[in-house]
Amino acid sequence: MTENTPKAARASKKLELAEAVSRYLPDEVESLAIGGMHMHNNPMALIREAVRQKKRIKRLITSPAACINADLLIGAGLVEEIVTSYVGFEHLGLAPAFRRFAQEGKLKVYEIDELTLILGLKAASNGQPFAALSPVLAFSDVSKFSPEFYRPITNPFNGQPAFACPPIKPQIAFIAVQQGDEFGNGILKGAPFIDREMLFAAETVLLQVEQLAPSEQITRNPLQVTVPGMKVSAVVEARFGCHPTSCHRVYHYDEEHLKLYLQMAATNEGFEEYLQKYIIGYSEEEYLKRTQSRTL
Repeated sequence: MTENTPKAARASKKLELAEAVSRYLPDEVESLAIGGMHMHNNPMALIREAVRQKKRIKRLITSPAACINADLLIGAGLVEEIVTSYVGFEHLGLAPAFRRFAQEGKLKVYEIDELTLILGLKAASNGQPFAALSPVLAFSDVSKFSPEFYRPITNPFNGQPAFACPPIKPQIAFIAVQQGDEFGNGILKGAPFIDREMLFAAETVLLQVEQLAPSEQITRNPLQVTVPGMKVSAVVEARFGCHPTSCHRVYHYDEEHLKLYLQMAATNEGFEEYLQKYIIGYSEEEYLKRTQSRTL
């Protein structure tokens, strides 16, 4: 290709936040996977918009350790069931909406161990019919509480008992990255957690990007492109979009706001007040102003 040869035309996947969620997230989504872990790299801009648009979720799939990303959707009454290993706020305490809805029977909880969750996503991303699990699960009660995800099998190589789990294939995945281009190529500059497994397993991926950059800059070193554009349906640029959780190498989590959320979300009335004060009827720009984030 010479210097004057025109580049092949590519369609931009960049959309505004509201349009991306409206276009790609059905009003009744069968399953939604949300990236990030604990209080880090949660795709909160996408999640807040799903709350604004009242998108109902049949099954929510989290990383092995979810946080406000799951709790906010649950508290808004949008989630019917959840597949997870843990939902909480690390040293700050338990997840109030998750705990309340589970105790009141408003949320069906599929509690599975971390490795099964990871291997189930890997099986889906690899097109496998199931994932083989360790026989030591026989010494745990975890398979009894969520039998849908554990099946006893016989090891075909030595005849010993083992377990298998089904592929966990989300219909939609929300993933946040530090940098990306308009074509969906993204760079996870911090810990990837299991976000890559989620995006490869999902049918449709919405990518939340902290900083949008020219494609030539993003793809200059192909090895650093952890999210391939071919897997992404929509790109949303959302500065400070992970707030109040962290965005690795960009900003820390906002502990002050997380504590405020935990206080308000302790009751249904307080949770509704939180929504009305910070999310419902406000854009992301207005949300950041109202939270008076220290990251700004």
